[in-house]
This record gives sequence, C-alpha cells and structure tokens, in this order.
Amino acid sequence: MIHFAGATHLILGIVGVILGALLVIWWTQQTGRWYAVFAGTLLFSMLLNVAAFYVFVVPPHSAGCIDLCPGRIGFPLPFATLSSAGRVQVFIGDFLLNLLLLWLLLFGGVVVWRILSDAIQLRERGLRFRLLSFVTFVLLSWGLLPRYFSPPAANVTGDELRLSVNARRAAESTYGVTGLWVHRLALEDIRYVPVEAPDIFGDIDKPQAQVCLRGYTYFYLPWRRYRVKLDKTGVTPLNFEELSLTGSCWLP
Repeated sequence: MIHFAGATHLILGIVGVILGALLVIWWTQQTGRWYAVFAGTLLFSMLLNVAAFYVFVVPPHSAGCIDLCPGRIGFPLPFATLSSAGRVQVFIGDFLLNLLLLWLLLFGGVVVWRILSDAIQLRERGLRFRLLSFVTFVLLSWGLLPRYFSPPAANVTGDELRLSVNARRAAESTYGVTGLWVHRLALEDIRYVPVEAPDIFGDIDKPQAQVCLRGYTYFYLPWRRYRVKLDKTGVTPLNFEELSLTGSCWLP
C-alpha cells in the first residue's frame, strides 16, 4: 500500500490534513460557495495526480545503483514503480499522499489569489486588467516553476553526481539547451563506455561516460532527451545528441 513514504511523510500528511481543514474553515468565512472551491480544487488535483503518472517518469536506471534500479513515477512525491520489463505498480498510500500535497498546494494558491485580488480590488477592474493579472500571477508563475523546483531525477552521489553536474552544465552552457523554451534538465541515467585504448597512451579523448538528461519546458512538460558524452576526466564534453522521449536513451 505504501512504498516510498516513511514515518516523516505520514506525520506531514496528518499535518496537511489539519492544514487543509483550517483552509476550508477560512473559505467558509469568506464565501457561501466554499464547497465549490473545495470541490473544484480537489477535482483539479486529481487530474494533476493522474497527469503526473504519464508526465513524471524516471526510467529504470543504473546510476546511483549497484544493479539496475526500478524506475519511479509521480511528482512531487513518487507513487509508482516501473520495472525494466515495463511493469508498473501503483501504491495507493503514496498516491493519496501525493494527491493531498497537490491539493494543499492548489488550495493554498487559490487562497493567495483571493487575498491578492482583494488587495488590488480586482473585481472593480476592467476585463483586460483581470485577464492580464491572471496570466501574470497564475499562468506565468505556474509555467515557470521548473526554473525554481527540480523535477524527479535519478539519485546519485559522489563521482556520479559530479558527472551529472558537468553534463548538465555542458548541455546548458556549451550546447545552449536551456533558455526560453527548456527550463530544467533532470538526470535519467549514466552509462560508462568501455575505453578501448589503455591509459598508458594518454588517450584523453576516449569517452568515459554518457549522461542521459531529460528536458522540461513550461508547466513541467517533458520536451526532449539529451545525451552528453564526456571525456575520461568527466569534465570536457565530446559529443551531444538530442533524442525523443520514447524508447531508451541508449538505443541508436
């Protein structure tokens, strides 16, 4: 029933339920249609949670693992695993915790929007001003979230973390991947390439590792995969390829 969440997550879940109840009470004091706000945000949170199943996927990977690790599905909290054979297992407890988190974020955002709209007297403004305010404070801020909060990625430490950072910097700076359209790169996997020439020949141009990254655009929508090949030092990029989201990052 629960796979990813620990005791801390469960405690935070209880705190989240209490916070959600307080937000509902606040809404009941603001409007008689509080139930519409509650139902609307809950329904939209469910849609976001289902969408996270298809959008936020970390495929099975060897980076950070002794053997092949199963993939993870879901965001902000993972709630399903993905095996190398393509088998998906959803854990209902983790799914509900992620739903609760999404609902709290959305419900809290609606509260902030209500306070902001009252502060600038939005109801008394013209239609053009209201549309501009909605685009600026809601759509634009939500669409740019990938710039400030990282999407799910393979968990690595030590030298693999160094390789992933160097590959991401190369993709961002050397190859100009991120910018107006792609806002964030997340590590999917690292694969080491066999060195054909012995070290005594000093063949530094022989690749050491290939790093697979997934690019996210506005609203955390996955856009492309990017494969960066590094030299033996793991610092200098040797090659860069743009790949589709389908299939494996390592297949030609």
